[in-house]
Amino acid sequence: MKNATDSELLARLTDASKHLVAVLEKRDWERLGVIDQRIRECLQEMAGRDDLSDEILLVKQQLKQLHGQAIKACGEVCENFRQILLTHLDYAEGRSAYLRIDLLRDEK
Repeated sequence: MKNATDSELLARLTDASKHLVAVLEKRDWERLGVIDQRIRECLQEMAGRDDLSDEILLVKQQLKQLHGQAIKACGEVCENFRQILLTHLDYAEGRSAYLRIDLLRDEK
């Protein structure tokens, strides 16, 4: 490790990685935003640096893979919600149609 700043960066990346694993296991999507912000801060700190240690680069790569898994899992959850909402919409439209038919019958 070159210096204390790099040691601290590595510790923050490792911590973010551990928390991201926990978020994925628990599917704690609210907490994901906090972890995502930590990752962003680390990436901004690393931007433009070409002197990163192999340890930092390895943890960064692992974190990138985990983040990809998180994005995929979030996408699946969003799709499930979308399907649920479409189902509710279909039921609401069906109910509305039945109510209109009932109203038309009552008018006659």
